[in-house]
Amino acid sequence: MIRIRLGARGLGGVRFAVSPVGSAKDLLRLVGYSPGTLTPSWRTRATDALSRHRLGLLAVVGGGGPLGYAPDFLRPEPPAFLTDIDTALHQIATTPQERIRYELAAAVNGHSWDPGGHPPPPQLLRALDRGEDHFARRLADEMARFWHEALEPSWPAIRARLEADVAARAAEIARRGLAEVLNALAPNLEWRDGELIVHLRTEGIHQLTLDADAVILTPSVFVDWALFCAGEPPGAPSPRIPLIVYPAAQVDCLPPEQDHPLIGATRLKLLAELSQPRSTTELARRLYLSPATVSYHLQLLHRAGLVTRTRRSRQVLYQRLGGAAPGPR
Repeated sequence: MIRIRLGARGLGGVRFAVSPVGSAKDLLRLVGYSPGTLTPSWRTRATDALSRHRLGLLAVVGGGGPLGYAPDFLRPEPPAFLTDIDTALHQIATTPQERIRYELAAAVNGHSWDPGGHPPPPQLLRALDRGEDHFARRLADEMARFWHEALEPSWPAIRARLEADVAARAAEIARRGLAEVLNALAPNLEWRDGELIVHLRTEGIHQLTLDADAVILTPSVFVDWALFCAGEPPGAPSPRIPLIVYPAAQVDCLPPEQDHPLIGATRLKLLAELSQPRSTTELARRLYLSPATVSYHLQLLHRAGLVTRTRRSRQVLYQRLGGAAPGPR
């Protein structure tokens, strides 16, 4: 198990984040380590993106080896609640050399591959021959192509679901306190006696106890179990804040089929964004659409009784009526 000891300062540093590149890494992990748990649609989308764009190095590093570990530098530390994809890709491309060496050494010496029985793939070793800087830039480039091909079309709905999950957790913290919310995040995560404990599916070499001044919690639609990332003992190079990925509510992996005849791709994206009140201008910016296009679809959704419309000062705000946020299933 992983034990993270948090004092008063550490509890004050607990925060949530939504990570687009983190979602991509979670998808890669399932493709490489447990493809049978993905729905056929997501499995096809991800594997097609990897093969069509020849993203073999990303598949190897992001998917991890047969022993389960996938290096954490592909999931950079989120500097804000929501980090845009370009910032995250830049973080990957500029990963410190010593951090890459540290994580890959762990991977090839028993965390991902065991040289005695599961040697690391030759393409991984060949890519490292050109140095850690080139290795990081190549992975950032491959991650960019994978993101745009496999995840970007569904990201508005996924992001809305992740943001709604965090909003719900924040409301529960206000009502019940942080300890109860931490205990409810995942079946293998618990808060006990001043420690945040992550129980692992496989006991053995993955045992760690550390003191931390903060923890980052990030929801994902591609996990059903809490994952521990990026925490290490004192003395590790370029140390990072411990990060825990937990399952967003209703973990599944496909956008739902909609029976309502008005629901098309654009209106589904709009409904996904409307878990909270938003203006036409904000929706246009978030979805990269023109305000006129957004306004047209909002009028149809409003007439159909699927969204409410209220005026606040000089703005007209729309919000989805009732029900869970549309998102991956």
